[in-house]
Amino acid sequence: MKSPQNMRIIEIDITNACDKRCSNCTRLCGHQQKPFFMDFDTFKRAVDSLDGYQGIRSLMGGEPTLHPEFERFIEYLGSKFPKRKNPLVKPLRSDEFIEKVQQVETGNFQEIDEGMPRMDIVGAGMFSNMGATFRKYYEVISDILPFMGLNDHLNTIYHQSALITRKELGIPDDEWLKLRDRCWLQNEWSAGITPKGCFFCEVAGVLDMLLDGPGGWPIEPGWWKRTPDQFGDQLHWCELCGFALDTFTRDSAEEVDDISPEWYERLKELKSPKLLSGRANVLKIENGEIAEESKRENKHFSAMMPYIEHYEDRFNAQNSVLFTKEYEEACIEDGPDFGKNLNITLEKAKEWVLIHSKNVYMRPDYAEQFGKYVLNPGTMHFIDLENSTDARFVVNAETAGSGYAALFSKRAISLRKIGFDGVAQLKGIYELIGKWQKDKVYELSSAFDRDDELAGKLKGKKIAVWGAGAAGNRAIKLIEKADGDIVLLVDGDMHREGESFHGLSISPVEAIKSGVLFDYLLIANYTQFYEMRNEAINRLSVAEDKIWFVSDLNRLLFGEYRR
Repeated sequence: MKSPQNMRIIEIDITNACDKRCSNCTRLCGHQQKPFFMDFDTFKRAVDSLDGYQGIRSLMGGEPTLHPEFERFIEYLGSKFPKRKNPLVKPLRSDEFIEKVQQVETGNFQEIDEGMPRMDIVGAGMFSNMGATFRKYYEVISDILPFMGLNDHLNTIYHQSALITRKELGIPDDEWLKLRDRCWLQNEWSAGITPKGCFFCEVAGVLDMLLDGPGGWPIEPGWWKRTPDQFGDQLHWCELCGFALDTFTRDSAEEVDDISPEWYERLKELKSPKLLSGRANVLKIENGEIAEESKRENKHFSAMMPYIEHYEDRFNAQNSVLFTKEYEEACIEDGPDFGKNLNITLEKAKEWVLIHSKNVYMRPDYAEQFGKYVLNPGTMHFIDLENSTDARFVVNAETAGSGYAALFSKRAISLRKIGFDGVAQLKGIYELIGKWQKDKVYELSSAFDRDDELAGKLKGKKIAVWGAGAAGNRAIKLIEKADGDIVLLVDGDMHREGESFHGLSISPVEAIKSGVLFDYLLIANYTQFYEMRNEAINRLSVAEDKIWFVSDLNRLLFGEYRR
């Protein structure tokens, strides 16, 4: 087991309301009669109690953006950390959105020496299924959070059931204690805070809420410094949890929970809405074995990404609600009525507006073209034809000679700060832009499709990659995108030698000493960077200044790298 102080994340459960009905949800959503919503005073105490904690302080649900005070909550959480430039203001194509989110995460990794040395993030975070309310708050989320655990649950993912007890499987005490203490979820995921207190494991907190347990430790400074020998009576929740057990998984899209007979009786007594709706599979257990006909899939990929094989599977580029093809279009000329006409347009708009001068004619398919991008609600996309030679979305750009077009959301924080009366007083588009947050004005042009950030930065560099897992997947894509030359791929798993990974043959770690020349060794592992770096230096004779981590690669490629 792991002390919360050595965990990379501590969750603050602000609600268990959710707009999904996933199979075997770790949050047990759908079984409660009525969802809870944490009050702000409790939330403030929860955030304050984590002062000094070296990791991610994360908002959790259910779906946290469903909380009616979500924006207030996230702003208070963000106030604990230095303000940061939003790296997600640019329009992002469907094929690059989740990549950019991961770049933000790995680009914020830092060395942490407290408790257990590791590379990780110290800052604010959240988990979300990227539904309509996430889209609503996307600007403030991307402004504040260096970590976003996003998964829209629209692709196939596999969930293991929590609702199985070890006693029903006949696991004796001595064997159980070993299983419990090496539970992948408690060791790799997080502790949690609910309205009822603090818990050594986020699932323990969820079980306490569902079963109306005695509550957790007091929400007070330093609670997270407790060590496993101090977990005490909270460990009784492990007896009701199936995550430490080697059972099976189910596709989350089936919306069915796998439950043991004991849990069936408990949920029936609770009048669980999910159980009463028939969305439960009661397992047949005989002689401590789950009958084969009761099982589904058995796919568990890794502790870091147990439910999906690749990070990009978290986002469905075809069906995501983050795209929009509806815009309120209006011709609005500079002059005394500019602000009045803009307010009228904003009143009509559902979310996005496109305004332009009368002499500007937009491409007939502009809505379809813009709909290929995830647009940040806080960004003003603007073009002045007089000062631009690149206006692909304007049909008559060459003949018009002058005029403007602007695309933005009525939900933009900049616009809300101006206010209705402030907008009414505006006399022209440049007055509006002058009041907009300066680093959130982006050209409405072919820049939508350009990615100049990578130009030449890695071209011709010879890279050796150590790690053929999730981080390796990420690293190889970045290197290939930047025209780097991957000359060697190694992995510590001897059983993977010769296996193909992104078209590259995996070699044993010893191959680093084989004489293959490389400019840099990239260690592609999120949890064992220090151990692997030390091995590379001390045993494999790699110069320290040749060793990178994934976050170093992100910084190099995207303009922030300094060595």
